[in-house]
Amino acid sequence: MKQEAVFSSKQEVDAALLDLFSQLKEDPSTYNVVIFYASSIYDFAELTEKITAHFPNSRVMGTSTTGEISQFGFTKNSIVLTTISDSSSKFSGLLINDVDKFPIIYRAEIEKAAKEVGIRIGQNGGNRDCFAFTLINGLYSAEESVLALLNKVIGDNSFAIAGGTAADDLKFQQTYVAFDGKVASHGAAVLFVKTPKKFLIKRENIYKPTGRKAVITSADLEKRIILTMDGKSARKRYAELLGVSESETPEYIFDHPIGRVYGSHIYITGIVEISPDGSIPMYARVLPGTQIELLDPIDELESEERTCAEIKSEIPNPGVVLFVNCAFRTIEFERNKTIDRVSGIWKKAFPVHAGFSCYGEQKDKLHFNQTLVALVIES
Repeated sequence: MKQEAVFSSKQEVDAALLDLFSQLKEDPSTYNVVIFYASSIYDFAELTEKITAHFPNSRVMGTSTTGEISQFGFTKNSIVLTTISDSSSKFSGLLINDVDKFPIIYRAEIEKAAKEVGIRIGQNGGNRDCFAFTLINGLYSAEESVLALLNKVIGDNSFAIAGGTAADDLKFQQTYVAFDGKVASHGAAVLFVKTPKKFLIKRENIYKPTGRKAVITSADLEKRIILTMDGKSARKRYAELLGVSESETPEYIFDHPIGRVYGSHIYITGIVEISPDGSIPMYARVLPGTQIELLDPIDELESEERTCAEIKSEIPNPGVVLFVNCAFRTIEFERNKTIDRVSGIWKKAFPVHAGFSCYGEQKDKLHFNQTLVALVIES
């Protein structure tokens, strides 16, 4: 596969699009897929309409963001547009709307789009040459529902999914996703791909387990709130795990998230805030009876170098690199003044790449936070 990635910080829509389109090397009719990542400062519906019209033969998907990512660095108040071309692969997709209400009504459309590229519905292990890339609206706690629906329809326990949650520059007001000219603020854009090319979905965390554990004893599933851990208020138990007073806990939520640890795998659930009533709202679903573990930060630069090396060892000649990077990670890089160095590490390993800072990340059946998900496809 072949990828181009272009960037513009021009604030007016037409000027930004003219800037982006002028940087592309090929005729706009030749690209198979176009993905755009746009700051919330832009009129998303206008962007969608004009980008879709410019690429008449492409599947066009997009999302609002909390920062854009490309070989030009971590940028804000900008648009990153990336293209994918490959004559040996097949691409299809759809927009699912009202994901926070009745997404099941899209079952037939999902199955139709999946079959369009040759995905084998209901065949366990029969789709190892296929995957889905998803962009899901944030703020509606619907990521788990979308993943559950896609996995139920596909019916293949090994089916690969990579994706991210749309964002809006930390305003937490309204996010947008788009597919083939349609826009949703309560939806999900899904791109199905069947390819003979080798691909890899890589998770990376910049945290490590501490061995300090607790069990969620009560939670509000719908609102994603931890009420108690080990029979104590969530705030009190979190403070005990940290070894600090309850009043100090808000200072630690960025550097010390909680996660589910399975062997070498860590699935982080980001903390929204420490509520005055002692509960802890989360950015991903929390279930009573789940054991969680306090996490400590590690050296992010060493982690990025290691991740890039591991990806290159599996796919020595990457042709497409898409990054889904949690907004909390971006904030951490800014706080630690390592953001330019992280960008430099990525650019050295992957001279062309694109992505965005998001409100959550998805892989296969799971939604989590404060993680990097990289989708890499060989050239």
